[in-house]
Amino acid sequence: MRPPRQLPVILALVLGIAPSFALAQSSPSAPAAPKAAPAPAKTPAAGKPAVSAPRAGAPQRPARARKPKKKDAQPDVAGRPIATFPGFRMLPTGGSRVFVQIHGGKVDVAESKAAGRLVYRMKGAGAIQTNRFPLVTSFFATPVNQVQLVDQGNDLDMVIELRTQADATYRVIETEQGIVLQVDFPPSVPEQRAAAQPEDTRKRAVRRTISKEPEGGDESSTEF
Repeated sequence: MRPPRQLPVILALVLGIAPSFALAQSSPSAPAAPKAAPAPAKTPAAGKPAVSAPRAGAPQRPARARKPKKKDAQPDVAGRPIATFPGFRMLPTGGSRVFVQIHGGKVDVAESKAAGRLVYRMKGAGAIQTNRFPLVTSFFATPVNQVQLVDQGNDLDMVIELRTQADATYRVIETEQGIVLQVDFPPSVPEQRAAAQPEDTRKRAVRRTISKEPEGGDESSTEF
């Protein structure tokens, strides 16, 4: 039996393809491409805080309103005896007097002395802001340099600053409204120097005037 004519052609094709197929099976696979490294995260510049952009649709926080600064607390004088502004007067004898009137009740008074200062504490009394400004008396012939009401907790001090040491005497006079505290000083040596001041200069120096002394005063004198 004769072999078919196509057999030599078929064998030639098979023998030619077999080496190529074996070579392909034995060669290693090509290496995979390396993955790209992730981009480094951006860091904020030195001294600047990192700020992230708000997310879309995220609720926005309202800006905080600045709280107003608190004013200096004023002393609560409701229901307490109130001291009017301190007064000063020159007496006919050449001496001088400091006084203050208490409205709304009677209070106890305690005296304390220190170098160049006298303090009279009125227990339970108070004073509003306008009555706590200093009263300057240095332009008069008196040992008194300045008078001021100063709050001390629930009490009130009448502080008298002195230019020179002087023996002062005080008394408390009871009135229908409350009390009057009077502090008297002897005549001062520089009377002639004070009298030599021009009249208009002394008038400009006066800060306050009162028509008369609170109840209990009976001497006519220069006062403010």
